[in-house]
Amino acid sequence: MWLSGGVQASHKPYDPRAAVKPLLVLTLVACGGSGAGIGDAPLVDGLDGPPSPPAHWVAYVGGYGDAISWYRVDATSGALAKLGEITASAPSFLAFDPGLAHVYAVDEAGSRVVAFATDPASGALTRLDDQPSGGSGPAHVTVADGHVLVANYGDGAVGVLPIAADGGVDAATQVVNAGSHAHQVVVAGAHAFVPCLGSDHVAQYTWGQGTLAADGMLATASGAGPRHLALAGDGYAYLIDETASTVMALAVDAQGHLSALQTVSTLPDGFSGTNTGAEIAVAGGYVYASNRGADDLAVFSRDATGRLTAIAHVPSGGMTPRHFSLGPDGRWLFVANQGSNNVAVFAIGADGVPVATGTSVTVQAPSFVGIAAFP
Repeated sequence: MWLSGGVQASHKPYDPRAAVKPLLVLTLVACGGSGAGIGDAPLVDGLDGPPSPPAHWVAYVGGYGDAISWYRVDATSGALAKLGEITASAPSFLAFDPGLAHVYAVDEAGSRVVAFATDPASGALTRLDDQPSGGSGPAHVTVADGHVLVANYGDGAVGVLPIAADGGVDAATQVVNAGSHAHQVVVAGAHAFVPCLGSDHVAQYTWGQGTLAADGMLATASGAGPRHLALAGDGYAYLIDETASTVMALAVDAQGHLSALQTVSTLPDGFSGTNTGAEIAVAGGYVYASNRGADDLAVFSRDATGRLTAIAHVPSGGMTPRHFSLGPDGRWLFVANQGSNNVAVFAIGADGVPVATGTSVTVQAPSFVGIAAFP
């Protein structure tokens, strides 16, 4: 099972993946998730037993329409074919549990979290239940250690909701105030991070037994608007600033604390229009970021010190690219273009640069696309 949708101590770098099984890769990386990072290799079958049957890939798309839809992904071409959809209110971000048995979606309009069960044969979703998100205007969810954690953009609250035995969600057992416009929760082992766009900081927490405990913060430049964080798993992390259209390269020490190394622009040379940064992901030696306004993906190479060099800007295949995910084998990249109502498909070249395949599907105001590999 595999999902796509990430330090430096005094001596030994902190690896957040050491404490969790590498079953998921989320972009959400993305962009944040259950402790694994986009670009991790799928598990390899052992040599002492029969090989597992090939996985079938399903893309889940949420956004500002009235449904979550799912699509078969052709592993040889990246093409998407719609399989079904289920009614949902403003499901602008989704998260998956480690076994891909359940999907958790924000109801941004209703300030709730909704739980769904998945059918591994078809990818179909069945609604289970919902709970208040612990705040207002939830923007992001992630799953960690039997809990759903929710970043509420409206009031900056982070809600911690236990997952019930049937995969549904129970009422929040903890709510913490991370800062103005909390935009994401990233959990990595015993640590958690919450970029707060309105406060220009990333709140840092220790995480254990379903509880967050404040553990300092990383301040960004005034007015930068930190939005999403991606952990590389090798002692470095990357933060996209929405307002400033910048990416910060960060070190992560053994205590899970962030420190700044470098800040680079996400924008192409000569761009003079209005832009906001949206999503960030790290895959091996490359970092990807989406620009809403320039309507492209900024591509960076990263070196052994964690620092970045811009190598390309690739049109996103639409308008207002929001979230994006890499496919399970790292060959394909899927972009949710909110402003043009489509999800576009790209092939990843040997140089790490996405190349448009020319294929896309129409979806109402998509803001999330995640790829699940079912056995």
